[in-house]
Amino acid sequence: MFVTWWSKPWRLWRSHWKNRTGWFNRRISFVIVTMLTFAAATPYLIINRFSEYMQRTAFNPEIPLDLEIPFVAWMVIPYLSLYLYYPAGAWLGHKDDVMWRQNIVFHQMMLLSCWMCFFCFLLFPVEIDLRHLVTDVEGTGWESWIGAVHGVDKPWNAWPSLHVVQSTQVVLILRYWYPSTTRKVLILQTLLLICWALLVISTLTLKQHYIWDAVTALLFTGIAWVYWMKPCLDRLKTKEFQDQFDAVMAED
Repeated sequence: MFVTWWSKPWRLWRSHWKNRTGWFNRRISFVIVTMLTFAAATPYLIINRFSEYMQRTAFNPEIPLDLEIPFVAWMVIPYLSLYLYYPAGAWLGHKDDVMWRQNIVFHQMMLLSCWMCFFCFLLFPVEIDLRHLVTDVEGTGWESWIGAVHGVDKPWNAWPSLHVVQSTQVVLILRYWYPSTTRKVLILQTLLLICWALLVISTLTLKQHYIWDAVTALLFTGIAWVYWMKPCLDRLKTKEFQDQFDAVMAED
């Protein structure tokens, strides 16, 4: 048994699907990135500021290990690499129409999972009280980088960590689309996993998240992938569900 939320394409994709070869065969990719910007990034920033304004904490997930993990300034690089994952997912699902269909449906589900996290942010807000551990960056090359992160991200919206949720989802879809069947792909997949692992660790070493945030993000993403995302993507390999997808796209 698995859930099928948002596994059917939205009607707003119709014109883009019919003209998917436009914009150098990247029309759908551009639309996906635009959708994530306005329907995910913008609400996140609004909720982040709202949580800061309300100053309400539902519980404190801090454990001693959160304080013992050292701050590592250069980990801001893998932390900011998250913003490369969004276009990567949108751009690389392009080999054929099956993959384009999966690309659309995957990002619909990715957006819904993002809104599920927003629900947690609003219902069970947690302040991430770790920034006092960020030290020895004044006057270094990392100061402006850390300042930019703190300027954009207020210490709220803790769990599940969207950094971990969304990067993991992109890693899973890329491994799904491009299994390690050749040496070249194996090397690229290994590099991807290393970069992803550094990103996850960076949420802790930059003092942006608690361990609880990362663990709950991995659990949420893993369960969603196994019981929701992957089964729905598998169905789109069959003619029955390809025809259903195409029928929605062909409606007037």
